[in-house]
Amino acid sequence: MDIDDHIYGNERPIMPCKKDRVGDQHSVSCQWWKRYSGAAAGCLGLLCVLLLAGIIGLFLYQRNQLTSSNTLTEERDQLQTSYNTLTKDGDQLQTSNNSLIKERDQLQNEIERLKQFLVEKVCPEGWKKLGSSCYYVSTEYKSWEKSRQDCRNRGAQLVVIKSQEQQTLVNWLCGVYDYVWIGLTDSVSEGTWKWVDDTPLTTKYWNSGEPDGGGAENCVYFYSWSSDTGEWWDSYCYYKFRWICEK
Repeated sequence: MDIDDHIYGNERPIMPCKKDRVGDQHSVSCQWWKRYSGAAAGCLGLLCVLLLAGIIGLFLYQRNQLTSSNTLTEERDQLQTSYNTLTKDGDQLQTSNNSLIKERDQLQNEIERLKQFLVEKVCPEGWKKLGSSCYYVSTEYKSWEKSRQDCRNRGAQLVVIKSQEQQTLVNWLCGVYDYVWIGLTDSVSEGTWKWVDDTPLTTKYWNSGEPDGGGAENCVYFYSWSSDTGEWWDSYCYYKFRWICEK
């Protein structure tokens, strides 16, 4: 056997980083590498954990967002359905309202027609029908208050004149050169003329200079002429004239 073979045949394998096999410098480098490798492995492991946690978190977030989106979509669809239902109900109510208005107008027209028919048929004997009203011209003579009471007893009131047509009508009913009480007085409040239906005086057909009675002449009579209008005069309420009732 060669001496070299003997030497190398008995030699053990060289283990890295063994102080008894290498120098001190080589031993320090190996220790540093081991520490670096361990730290790198630890960081890599931590990064993997963080990445996994991020992926899981992102997955959970996306799932929650999807759930929220689905919930909002469902709520939106429900709101749209409710809106469509309300719109449909509103249209139906509008249609019903239009139908009711039409029926109301038809009933109102029918009522007016029946009223006209009843007036034509119901005017008592001795009354005159003109337009939609019945008129009674008395043949007696009474004070204004008793004339008013007579009209009340007949279910009517002293005639109220609020238009040129009514003024002409009363003038025609009276005949020529006659005096009749009408339903106008200021007995409640001096100077404030009101009709017996408690409406204020607006249209006026006073004779020139009338009313001129001060606080004494509180009732009004109609003086008819051969013309179309006639005139109003204030007078003492106890004077006795004929009168005209209206209903």
